[in-house]
Amino acid sequence: MEDGIIEYLTAIFLLSVSIYMMSKLIKSIEKISLKNIGIIMFSIIFFFGFGEEISWGQRIFSIESPPFFSENNLQSETNIHNLMIGGVKLNKLIFTNGLFFIFLFYFLALPYLYAKFNNVKSIINRFSIVIPKYSQSIIFICSTIIIYIFDHDRISEIWECLFAFTMLITTINPLNKQEIYS
Repeated sequence: MEDGIIEYLTAIFLLSVSIYMMSKLIKSIEKISLKNIGIIMFSIIFFFGFGEEISWGQRIFSIESPPFFSENNLQSETNIHNLMIGGVKLNKLIFTNGLFFIFLFYFLALPYLYAKFNNVKSIINRFSIVIPKYSQSIIFICSTIIIYIFDHDRISEIWECLFAFTMLITTINPLNKQEIYS
């Protein structure tokens, strides 16, 4: 349900990823460089995900939606992922279809490429991009398959929560932990 335990857990996991990554950035503040770009990007992306998950605090603080969002958001909320513009649901287009391919690449291809090719490993480590361990990828892929076997109205909420949790454990203990957090 909206504003239920699963949704709040997802928000907490997303915020935790952002805070954890920001703490790693602060620890290396004296040497800010392109090396930190991955950490900075992860922190911003997951903070954005946190904000979107709670509609930027709109329901928590009882804030009215601006007219644009009232007219174009499927839930009349102040968030991007529920926008419908020109008959196109952004949630379906970007956050379901688009992210499917990004996550497929991130959890399946990237760990393999990282382990197999030294030039890929060098680039990833140079920019401090967090790489999932194979075990984390397997957990995510298997949980995704299991969840989508069941037919439930809010299955995407459960999947989002599992994704956020997987990303939290991945950022805490990535495959390339020594290389990017030292």
